[in-house]
Amino acid sequence: MPILALAIIGLQIFMAVHAIRHGKTCWWISLILLFPLVGSLAYFFVEVYPTLQASPKVLRMDQARWQRAQAEREREVKSRRVDDVIDAGSINDKIACAEECMARERYDDAVRLYESAREGYFINAADILIGLARALFEHGNYAKARQVLRELAEAHPNSYSQERTILGARAVAAAGDLATAIAELEALLQRKDSLEARRLEARYCFAEMLWKQGAQDRARAELAQVVQHGKLFNMTEEEEHWVRRAGEVRAAIS
Repeated sequence: MPILALAIIGLQIFMAVHAIRHGKTCWWISLILLFPLVGSLAYFFVEVYPTLQASPKVLRMDQARWQRAQAEREREVKSRRVDDVIDAGSINDKIACAEECMARERYDDAVRLYESAREGYFINAADILIGLARALFEHGNYAKARQVLRELAEAHPNSYSQERTILGARAVAAAGDLATAIAELEALLQRKDSLEARRLEARYCFAEMLWKQGAQDRARAELAQVVQHGKLFNMTEEEEHWVRRAGEVRAAIS
């Protein structure tokens, strides 16, 4: 008899804890506590047993719905945070938050943050304009990205000149004008004053555009030059990035 009583108490505790953890109504908890055996068995067959019978497919669907709900909630929280920064954050707060959004591929929020940072003295700040142009490009607004790059060139002719050219050419290519984009990058590559990391980036993008245009042999030759750079020189981290990417693409298309 004591063993049976202990078993009923154990079942009652298990079902009560399960009900609390899974957010069941107080009615269930009251039933389990007032009628230990009957209440616990009723809860088991109504609430627990059906989940044990669920197929793996159903369980995966439930898990997917849960994950989607969690992701949606996280997006709402992040959007509220972005709105708070836009409304009350400092310029530095907005730039930092925009950079975080770029890293997380939340380009629409990055655009909003950079645009909100363009106020007063900072309306034509070079770092804000180049950040906004990057965000617009990644968001797919190529025409506006080019417009912001032109504003940057007018306000700061000597700032981000290589990056302006590369990003502008990529925007033109993405909009469908490969010939113009190739010409812009080719002109950049003929300059002797370019930073080597930017030259490698430009050559990599140049090869990509040549490939899309149908000039596969020229594209392979350009990639080979990028890879060769890695064999001949000590490199910065950024240079290594472009050499590695060129090597991977070259291997894939060989």
